[in-house]
Amino acid sequence: MNKSKDIPTVLLSQFIKHALEILKNPLPFHLNNFEKLGDTFRLKLGLKTRIFFSRDAAFAEYVLQKNQKNYTKSKIQTEDLAKYVGKGLLTSEGEHWRKQRKFIQPAFHKKQLEQLLDTVKNAILKEYERIEPDVAVNIFPILNDLLFQTVVKSLFSSAANQEDINQFRYIAEAGQRMMVEELRQPYLGWWFIASGKIEKHIAFTEEAVLF
Repeated sequence: MNKSKDIPTVLLSQFIKHALEILKNPLPFHLNNFEKLGDTFRLKLGLKTRIFFSRDAAFAEYVLQKNQKNYTKSKIQTEDLAKYVGKGLLTSEGEHWRKQRKFIQPAFHKKQLEQLLDTVKNAILKEYERIEPDVAVNIFPILNDLLFQTVVKSLFSSAANQEDINQFRYIAEAGQRMMVEELRQPYLGWWFIASGKIEKHIAFTEEAVLF
């Protein structure tokens, strides 16, 4: 594990220089930094704010497992994401997190995991049958659809039909797009509130909770 002072830094000037590109799609900017600086780097924003990016498994293990007590979830999770998906395991901290973790513990029983694997396998086979051989395809929508097939059927078992899955997917993706807009364009926060866009999407995603 490298010490903080040894981690390469991307200066604020570089972030500002590529701001328009990042606004459209931040992934090429970060990928370029990974290729130039290695598996871990930090982005300097302002005088005190530093954002760390890493694709190093050992780094993730250190933060999430070995030294997790010294780290907390960011505002992006506990507030920005939470308002769309609720206060669950992903977005909560402290005692509420521990209660949520205890609540879902039975889902990780061996028999439950075996059933989940069957669900995943069936979803994969179903998607595989839809792919035409020797034809170039865009893999993203296929994997995206596979994700929702797996998640919804794992949560709701056989009670979920294709119409339910499509509805859940549409609501989840709409909330995701709105959250990304907020994060990429924080200077428009006042407009998102004044125009009612945030309120509209929160109400929309609540339909998924009742789903």
